[in-house]
Amino acid sequence: MTNDRPMKELLAILTPADYRFLAGIMESPLNQTDDGGFLEKVAALEAADTAENRDAIEAQFEQDFRYLGSSEIMYVFRSLTGSERGAPFQEIVRDVARSLKVDANLLGSDRDVVERLAESYATQQFADLQPEEQQKLLEDLGVDAQKARAFLARSAGVFALPMLIEAFNIVIVQGLIKTIIFGTIARIIGSQLASKLFAFLVGRMPWWVSWIGPAAWTLSIGWTALDLQGPATRKTLPAVLYLGLCSLRQRHGVSAADA
Repeated sequence: MTNDRPMKELLAILTPADYRFLAGIMESPLNQTDDGGFLEKVAALEAADTAENRDAIEAQFEQDFRYLGSSEIMYVFRSLTGSERGAPFQEIVRDVARSLKVDANLLGSDRDVVERLAESYATQQFADLQPEEQQKLLEDLGVDAQKARAFLARSAGVFALPMLIEAFNIVIVQGLIKTIIFGTIARIIGSQLASKLFAFLVGRMPWWVSWIGPAAWTLSIGWTALDLQGPATRKTLPAVLYLGLCSLRQRHGVSAADA
């Protein structure tokens, strides 16, 4: 395996549990991805986190992800013409941003791009919540009720990430981002599958997600307005959001020690 795969830097941060979660999001009998083969590679990585097993799972994830982001016709065309199979990663991210109705800033690395997308989407969705939901979300994240009310009154419905971090702290803001994004993922993939996958993450990485309860599922996030153009977007959109969360987790050094 070579190290020139476009998504390698981004995929290098994923844990075996992340791959198991992503497998649950992406598997489907309606596409030509090798779901069984991918799950075998996840199991191999869980058994032994070696460079060889990582190369194998990274290569298949990238292949399957880029297949999902490419129409069947274009996938076959690229294959027949000797072009790289599947849609380019940043093209998929651009489509996801369009579906989420946020600006796609494609400058920088793949990690930079998915992190900005996750942050922009979460900030926008927080701004769109009803004031009482904003208040409750902040309180659920550990913000004092009076401090939350004062912040919301002062902000007058205009929110930016630096402003949120200055008002609270990075742990609170990361919790806000996770709550909104997990809530969006749940609405796209369905509550039954979301509950199963979330319970798995709680068992494997409780320090990261255990305090995000079912309240995330009940926020009036504007997911019904998402531009979900067919089954592929229902896979690539939650996958891109989750990749953004994983990158932010590693970027800010969140670990079990921070629980």
